[in-house]
Amino acid sequence: MPALRKDLLNPTLINILESFGLDKNYVKGEGSYLTDDKGIRYLDFISQYGAVPFGYNPEFIWEALSSARERKLPSLVQPSLPGEALRLANMLAQCSPGELCYATFCQSGTEAVEAALKLARSTTGREIIISTHNSFHGKTLGSLSATGKPSYQTPFRAPAPGFIKIPYNDAASLRQVLEDHHDEVAAFILELVQGEGGVVMGKSDYLREAQQICREFGVLFIVDEIQTGLGRTGRLFACEHVGLEPDILTLAKALGGGLVPLGVCLSSPAAWNEDFGMLHSSTFANNNVTCAVGIAVLEWLCANEQSLIKEIAVKGEYILEKARALGRNYPTVVKEVRGQGLLVGVEFHSLQDVGSYDMAFMEEQGGFTALLAGFLLNVYQIRLAPFLNNSMTLRLEPNLIITHEEIEHVMEALEVICQLLNYRDYASLYRYLIDDARKPGIFNDFRPASRRIKSSQLQPGEKPARKFAFDIHYPAPEDVVINNPSFAAYTRDELYKLMEWESKTNVPGLTCTMPALRSLDGTVAEGWLIGVPMGAREIMGLPNRDVVDVIARAVDMGRDMGAEIVGLGALTSVVTKGGRAVTGRDVAITSGNSFTTLMAIEALFLGAEKMNIEPVAARAGIVGANGSIGRACAMMVSEKVCRMILFGSPQHPTSSRLRLNSLARDIFIYARTRMREGVLEGMSLWLHRILEILGNQTVDEARRWAHLITAEKELTLDMIQQVCGYLGIGEPIKTSTDIAFDLPDCDLIVAASNSPDYLIYADNLRSGVVVCDVARPADVAPEVYEKRDDVLILEGGLVQYPDDICFGANLGYRDGVNLACLSETVLLALEGDSRDHSIGNILSLETIQYLRGLARKHGFSLAGLRMGNHEIDDRDIERIYRNSLHFKQAENM
Repeated sequence: MPALRKDLLNPTLINILESFGLDKNYVKGEGSYLTDDKGIRYLDFISQYGAVPFGYNPEFIWEALSSARERKLPSLVQPSLPGEALRLANMLAQCSPGELCYATFCQSGTEAVEAALKLARSTTGREIIISTHNSFHGKTLGSLSATGKPSYQTPFRAPAPGFIKIPYNDAASLRQVLEDHHDEVAAFILELVQGEGGVVMGKSDYLREAQQICREFGVLFIVDEIQTGLGRTGRLFACEHVGLEPDILTLAKALGGGLVPLGVCLSSPAAWNEDFGMLHSSTFANNNVTCAVGIAVLEWLCANEQSLIKEIAVKGEYILEKARALGRNYPTVVKEVRGQGLLVGVEFHSLQDVGSYDMAFMEEQGGFTALLAGFLLNVYQIRLAPFLNNSMTLRLEPNLIITHEEIEHVMEALEVICQLLNYRDYASLYRYLIDDARKPGIFNDFRPASRRIKSSQLQPGEKPARKFAFDIHYPAPEDVVINNPSFAAYTRDELYKLMEWESKTNVPGLTCTMPALRSLDGTVAEGWLIGVPMGAREIMGLPNRDVVDVIARAVDMGRDMGAEIVGLGALTSVVTKGGRAVTGRDVAITSGNSFTTLMAIEALFLGAEKMNIEPVAARAGIVGANGSIGRACAMMVSEKVCRMILFGSPQHPTSSRLRLNSLARDIFIYARTRMREGVLEGMSLWLHRILEILGNQTVDEARRWAHLITAEKELTLDMIQQVCGYLGIGEPIKTSTDIAFDLPDCDLIVAASNSPDYLIYADNLRSGVVVCDVARPADVAPEVYEKRDDVLILEGGLVQYPDDICFGANLGYRDGVNLACLSETVLLALEGDSRDHSIGNILSLETIQYLRGLARKHGFSLAGLRMGNHEIDDRDIERIYRNSLHFKQAENM
């Protein structure tokens, strides 16, 4: 038999289930347990949101169905008298609160609500239905319109006309709406417990007052007990807790016993009308077989003076006390415990500022409790579910026959989650996603290594004047650890697996909010870091169109949050062609590459000074010279250095050589311009000396070469090579795609490639070399730090801010320091410059100088020197310098 295509059922849902390891195929259900197709047994603590009230395959429900079969009970006999439906209607009339007596049967909860809304409008002759924010009443158009969650409605052009939402637990708002629309309102529909909203409890006084206000204004009072009815809260109806007697009440879920779909709209004589009775019907309503199940459910619940319901109340208190104990023991983790009976919600505190960009991203995407549900399912074989309306609340809704032992097992697993969250050991929660479902063993406390968001202080009444956003991603596995300390326990391959998993999201999300960042001149900006869930391998390896689409959505997200400018971090600028692919979206864009170049060059030459390297005598290497940063760095390095090697990609040698030759031409033209301006340093000094040599010769060929150098518009690499050949001297610029062969000749190196993998290894470097690595991910392999104590490797592009702010994990840097690409975005925002900057592959030297001026104005500067994730001082550099001297001496012996 061919494998079944899972995506044919609901590809969107299947994708989410697969992402969090929730895509189990259960082939057996018995009581509180489900068994999947691999033979693994799970404790079910969802009970299909209350629709499986007695566990799976309860014997007494099957007995009712067997009896129906043996009696050859006709299922659908409309428009005749359906005997079982009549019997169930009479039973409901006897046990339901107040004067409820008329039963309109249907197949689901949403149909029951639709019936209630139609009944209310037809009885009163009025249109408006009032409901509450954060409510859930179903997903067909009428019930969806009453639902208080816009995210469910917008794609379907809901709500329909005639619906008003008011705050929950706010009787004054209900009264105000009724005073404003008293002749237009048909009904107020209300959940006594907002189930899907996160188990938000209706206050007793509010519920009673709401009913009284409806009576006062002649408005029908509808109570939605689809999830709370039939024993769930420790009473047959939740209405009983506060003595409510609604005009209309809806039931479903538990009424079908977990085996058949069955719902009902119960109404009082005052709420009934003939038009509804004649015009509302359903082909599958009043089904004798499903009603036979409903009868069995009611009999079971009411047997022995409702002894089962009394047990539910006791077990509900047990769960609540256990959950509240978690709240007391882990107050920074558990925000609130709410519930009644066997319907409990455990709400967790926000994760937006816990020192983990991943957890902040997970919360923003609404996936936090899905992560927890997947963890419990795969590690502890416990089946829980998040709420639709509240992504920070975990639902505890077991079947009504759950045992104390089973409750205890679940609460013990929840305590493990609380311990992990308390210690910020998020890596243990993610492990199952990389196919490691071992139970956590030793609990490590990562709180000391976690960092909080730290912003500039605002004066009373002061608000930020400017807004920015910055798109970030993890270039390399090491970046995951830097921004999430607990992930240090993962191997590099495991980190790659995690990054691959995150990339499947393909949706950008908020990772950090910076409330205030103050400039030296007093200007204050606020901003946001927006995560693009892709590593370097994904960004460079997935189809460019798909990657650019995700980045464009990240740009749009920043714009919609109010940003005046959006910066592109790491490889997001590379794959968008220096930002060009995401311009024109009603927000300014910067790649951040200009300020990155400036800071990299400042760091390189500061390192050269401290390592006693004279730039004019050094040979510089530019790795990734064809990229925008590499190209600009080459231009700026040429201002001080007379000899250079430009490195391109070995994967594309021909095209790389052509582009490198073009860059060499631009360097020579730039040098000639500086020479004409009287600036004799670096490559312009070299040209000047060449012209002096040629000028001292009397032969015609020398004069011809001198004329070509000074007069020709183009100064090609080929031309310079011919001049050098004529003079018998070495060429000032060489192009290469062979790092292993040519890089060891360099004294100063800028590494600025777009490679997702390491390019520079320990044996590629000469002793005493200074390397400024501005690539993200890094070009320099970790082995260089381990094996070479005679070379200075600098992390380029780091900026000191005028205030000790901290973007949470802060991309691994100390307070007050961050990347130059982010800093360029901040600088432009502080300046109020809402133009595109640093766009494309060719960066303007004028823009770089403009940003140099902005940095001075706003108090941004080079943040010192950093090597191997640590800041270094003169003593560290002196040690490296001495090691290089010893190495050279040993080499010469």
